[in-house]
Amino acid sequence: MTTATDLSLLLKQQQYPEFIQQLRDAVVADRSILTESEIKQWCGRRWRNLFITAAAADEAAVKTASKTGLLGKNNDNRPVRERVAQRFIRSDSNVEWQDDLPPAAMPKLQNHTLLFAPGLINGILPSRAFAQALPELEAENGWTVLRADLHPLRGCEANIVDMENALLRGQGLKADASQRTDTTAAIPGKVVIVGYSKGASDALEMLARAPELAKKVTAVFSWAGAVGGSFLADDIYNSIKDMSVDNASPAVASLLKVINPLVQLGKPVKRMGEANIKEAVRSLTTTERNAFYAEHGAVIDALNIPIFSLTGSTTVMEAPTFQMQGVMELNKYDSNNDMQVTQAQAKWPGSMGIDLCCLRGHHWDLSYSAFPRAMRMGSPNLDHPFPKKAAMLAMMQLVGELGLID
Repeated sequence: MTTATDLSLLLKQQQYPEFIQQLRDAVVADRSILTESEIKQWCGRRWRNLFITAAAADEAAVKTASKTGLLGKNNDNRPVRERVAQRFIRSDSNVEWQDDLPPAAMPKLQNHTLLFAPGLINGILPSRAFAQALPELEAENGWTVLRADLHPLRGCEANIVDMENALLRGQGLKADASQRTDTTAAIPGKVVIVGYSKGASDALEMLARAPELAKKVTAVFSWAGAVGGSFLADDIYNSIKDMSVDNASPAVASLLKVINPLVQLGKPVKRMGEANIKEAVRSLTTTERNAFYAEHGAVIDALNIPIFSLTGSTTVMEAPTFQMQGVMELNKYDSNNDMQVTQAQAKWPGSMGIDLCCLRGHHWDLSYSAFPRAMRMGSPNLDHPFPKKAAMLAMMQLVGELGLID
C-alpha cells in the first residue's frame, strides 16, 4: 500500500505522473490520506494549476487580466498564465503560474452528479450563481448537473429537506436554473456538492444530521462558504432578533433590503409561507456556526468526505459601493475578507478540511454573472468578471484525478 512517505518522495523527485496515479490509488483505498498536510498542500497547488490553465484558455478572463492602468488598456505583454494568475489569485507568490504539471483528464461524471447548493436569497437577485458556467459545462462534457432548490429564506437545518429532495428524488433545478420536471430517473450514483455561501452551511448541516444522505456524497467544495458564519450576520441578527416579523409584512421587504440592496422586491418568492427570515440569518451567525462545529465537527470528519475550501479576498475599492462598509467592518478582523466572510469563516477547520486557494474577487464576483446595468444602483464592480467556468472545471478535474469520482 502506498504511504504518505512514498508520496512525499515522489513529489520531491518531481515524478508527477507517478505521484498523481499513486495518490489516486491511495485515496481510493483510504480517503484519510487526504488529512496529511503535504497532500493537502498538493491539492491546493494542483487546483491552482488547473484553474490557471483553464482561465488562460478563457478569452474573457484573459481580456480582464490583461487590462492595465486606470483606463484599462489591453497592453499587457506578460505570459498569459502569469496575467490570469496575478489577476484572479490573491497570493504573495508569483511563481506558480510557471508550474509545468501534467494536464488533467476530463472527468465524465458517468456515475456522479454535480450538485450545486446556492446561498441565501437565491432566486430573488438579478442573477443566479454560476448561471452561465454550469449549463456550458454540462453541455460540453455531458455532465449531470442539478441545482438544489434550497429555500432562499430559511435556516440551514430546515433546508435539509431540500437537499434530500435533490439527492434522493432528483427534484430541483436544471443547470440553467429552470425547473427540473423529469424526476422519474434517479440521480445517478454519488454526488459532488459545491456549496456557495450559505449553501455550504446547508450542505454541512445535511452531512451531520442526515447520515443516510451523507453516504451519497464523495466530496464537498465550500465556495466562499459561510462555514463559520459571518460577523455581518451577527450584526443583522442582533438588530432583528426581537422584531415580530410576519412573512407578509412590510418589515420583510425592509429586512431583505438590509441583507442585500439588490433584492428584486417585485419578484415572487417561492414557498414564501415556509420562510423564516430570522432563523435564516441566525443560522449564519458566528455563534450558531461555531456551536454547530463544536457539536458535529468530529462526526463530519469521521465520514472521510474531503471538504475543499475556496475563499475570496477583496478591497474597499474593488467592492460595490453599497458593500464598502461591510468590507471595512470585516477588515477589523481580517483584511483578506470577501465583503461577507473572513478567510477563517470560509474554511472547514476540521481534519478533512483542505484549503485550495484564496481568490481575488468579492463574494458576488466569485459566483454571479454581471448584474444588469439598470439594477446596479450606479455602483461599479458589479460586472463580475471572475472566470467561474474555469474554477468549476478545475474543481471537477481535481476530484476526478483524486479518484473521488469516476
